[in-house]
Amino acid sequence: MLEIKRLKIIANTSAGEYGVDIPFNRGLFILRVENSHGKSTCMNAIAYALGMEKALGLAEVKLPFPPSLTKEIEDENGIEMPVMSSLVFLEISNERGDTSTIKRQILGPAEDNTAHVYQGTIDEILSAPSQKLFLHREGDTTRDLGFYHWLSRFIGWELPTVPTIDGREAPLYPAVFFPTWFVEQKKGWSSIQATTPLFFKIKEAKRRAIEFILSLETNAIVKKKFAIKTAIDDITYSWKICKKNLSLSAARVGGEATGIPDSPEITFDPYKLDIAVKFKDKWRSIQFLKSETEAELDLFLRELKSKDNLKNQHKASLEEAESRRARIRELNFIATSIEADISYLSQQINSTTIRLERLKEDRRKYEDLIKIGTLGALKDSLLLTQSCPTCSQGISENLVNLNDKSPIMSTDESLNYIKEQSKVVESIKDGLDNERRLKEVELAKTNDQILGIYNETLRLEQTVLSPEDLQLEENLRKKINLENLIESYKEGISAILQARLELDKHMKNYKRLVDSRKKLPQNILSLRDSEKLISLRNHVVDLLEKFGFSSFKPELIQISEETYLPTREGFDLGFDTSASDGIRIIWSYLIGLMQISKYYNTNHPKLIIFDEPRQQEAKKVSFTQLLKESAIACHEQGQIILATSEDEGSLLAALGDAKYTLLSYPASDGKILRRL
Repeated sequence: MLEIKRLKIIANTSAGEYGVDIPFNRGLFILRVENSHGKSTCMNAIAYALGMEKALGLAEVKLPFPPSLTKEIEDENGIEMPVMSSLVFLEISNERGDTSTIKRQILGPAEDNTAHVYQGTIDEILSAPSQKLFLHREGDTTRDLGFYHWLSRFIGWELPTVPTIDGREAPLYPAVFFPTWFVEQKKGWSSIQATTPLFFKIKEAKRRAIEFILSLETNAIVKKKFAIKTAIDDITYSWKICKKNLSLSAARVGGEATGIPDSPEITFDPYKLDIAVKFKDKWRSIQFLKSETEAELDLFLRELKSKDNLKNQHKASLEEAESRRARIRELNFIATSIEADISYLSQQINSTTIRLERLKEDRRKYEDLIKIGTLGALKDSLLLTQSCPTCSQGISENLVNLNDKSPIMSTDESLNYIKEQSKVVESIKDGLDNERRLKEVELAKTNDQILGIYNETLRLEQTVLSPEDLQLEENLRKKINLENLIESYKEGISAILQARLELDKHMKNYKRLVDSRKKLPQNILSLRDSEKLISLRNHVVDLLEKFGFSSFKPELIQISEETYLPTREGFDLGFDTSASDGIRIIWSYLIGLMQISKYYNTNHPKLIIFDEPRQQEAKKVSFTQLLKESAIACHEQGQIILATSEDEGSLLAALGDAKYTLLSYPASDGKILRRL
């Protein structure tokens, strides 16, 4: 609970102090001041002292005050005097009976975005201990020296963390839900929560504000869903990194990673993970190639031991060189064929890309047609009279008949056809892209083979005419090449095993998160939440009837489970009501939020502040009823402050024997900011 006890505004001039000192009482408190005499200045001063100036709909204005507190103020003779400094004191209390005073500098040399908090009343601040707190800076809601952190503890709030539009989480700043119990005069009456600040980037800020004020359990569910989504996104990102690393390992041996999808899938089997390498026109598993290469190396080493005739070795070298030249010719033919295939695939991809762009353009045009209903405009067109609208000549019968009865596809059918065509072409393009990528891998592998075999052939030819040591060098080179190839295969297999372990861990976490998400209720409203919304709806309907709501029957109003705002048949009431009835809706809804706190545990501060609630010239009978219902709503607990310029006699007559406090400043006394 939060209760306003006293407000004191001081403007220091060379002639002394000017300002106002207003004592408030619990229950209904009416501050009656003439228009343009400082009424809104006092209400904005309360918001400013509470650090809520960002929620007054004046985000581009640094200070929500007139020149009388920031530049010059008139004395009792109408002479303007420069304001040297100004400040506001606000005395507040909570449900525990604690009293504190907040002091904020408006104009002066003090540091910006700070507040001084004193334990005690305004009269006791000279002897009471004070604490300097910061606000409108990072940590002001969470750190011990943050002003909103202190204010939340003082009132009894535990600020939740909520999702932001950029995917992070942030505290629910008090300024976001401030418009649910404070309505400023200029913009606040345009709609419910009209001045909710959006620069905090809180996702669905108005909805989060109502969830907090009513203490709905849905916020916890929303947080869980957001946390699960964030965790799944992190797993998906790590999954993609793992796949990329495995693909790089596969590329080192001229292969391709297989058996791994782009993102986690429930059916994923880590033991199907492998690296495929194209060998002799076939894609083979790296594990089989490793075994075969090891066997080839073993056979080669045994043959070296058995060879003792250099002549036979020379003859074998010539035969091997010729065999390799034939293999080079064969590989060159294969490479040329692959290059032709890549060129053809590139042309096909280019064609499908152009086709996709045309389909996107056609889709955009048809979507525009559906939006504006252009086809309906052909009804009165000259095209339907078989006459050219430009030259008035007849249109040939072989042209498309635009008559409404022509058996042509409708706009929606055409759009659906284009969408299906786009899917087909996109699928074809993906297949072509994948096929070209595999061909490029195969071409690179083939070129590497050609280069390797060519170098080996040169060395073999040299051994025929060279001394014995060149033959030994060639044998050693072949042995090293086979060993290096085996080592590269081992590294690829090691990368597979590492990826299996990592992806298996990700899959376990992914399945756990998916199971947790399934267990969360589809309808995020709990039974208690639904009861609160039903009770709120009943209060709103009852108050609207008492306030003379006439746009339609109040019982037709419902409270949306999506936005928690009053609706009729699922639509915002702003579309179905007059301006004056819109004001009645704001009265009823905000008072209803306060009344709910009598029956349920909520976060409402049991405080409402209305600045000039009789907007849009609402009928006096409605305003009279507002006064009476406000007095009833805060009779036992709570406080409603109404700042109005209504005639004092009318207020007294309207209130009758209701319990209230009226503080009136006659117009004859001048503006409310005067010499103290």
